[in-house]
Amino acid sequence: MSIVPTGVPGLDQMLNGGFPKSRVVLVVGGPGAGKTIIGAQFLYKGITEYDENGIYISLDENKEHFQSEMRKFGWDFKKVEEEEKFAFIDATTMSRVAALREKVYGEISTLRGKQLPIDKLVEQLDEKIKQIDAKRVVLDTLATLFHRFPDPIERRIAVIDLIESLSELKITTIVTTELNRRGLDRTVSVEEYMIHGVIMMQTLFSEGVTSRALQVEKMRETKINPNLVPYTIDKDGIEVFPEVTLFERR
Repeated sequence: MSIVPTGVPGLDQMLNGGFPKSRVVLVVGGPGAGKTIIGAQFLYKGITEYDENGIYISLDENKEHFQSEMRKFGWDFKKVEEEEKFAFIDATTMSRVAALREKVYGEISTLRGKQLPIDKLVEQLDEKIKQIDAKRVVLDTLATLFHRFPDPIERRIAVIDLIESLSELKITTIVTTELNRRGLDRTVSVEEYMIHGVIMMQTLFSEGVTSRALQVEKMRETKINPNLVPYTIDKDGIEVFPEVTLFERR
């Protein structure tokens, strides 16, 4: 089995080398946990250190804002885009167009086109993959779908449809989503059962102390370190400390 290094110090050690190649991995985290950062780090380090071009799909922010935020870590996505090593797909415009057509023309032909034209998104992604020979993809964030599909059944269909479409592309992909509940006793979401791997990131509070905690909850085809370990976010991005456990087993 081929392994794709994540570019996140300490995380590869927990994953026995990195992500299984061509699989879809879900990163679950609360607000401010660093989901977008870990995705961007995966892409930028892939481009600059492993010669693997990448694509970022945004469901909730535009390219200028993303590039501005990532420059804080020294990651110049504008430069690598100009070098045709990176592509940004702004899926927020797709959803706005779909919503406008629905409002003006009353067009709701299928569930897939109701709020986010998933077929069109995947088709555009496939074209970009071929155009820049991309090896890595990040989709940020599934939580946006939850807001656009308030009905649980419609939402589940949309999420399953999107994840299955990404899996069929056979490219190493990170998909981010929000924690539905803070704490270690959180409810597991439906997408976690159908995805290849799950990484959980959250902020824990104990006796007045705040700790950033990361856990590899599952990763098929590879041996993992399942411990809950600390991580930091600084000017260089995210670093994980796999040798330090937050809670010792008794």
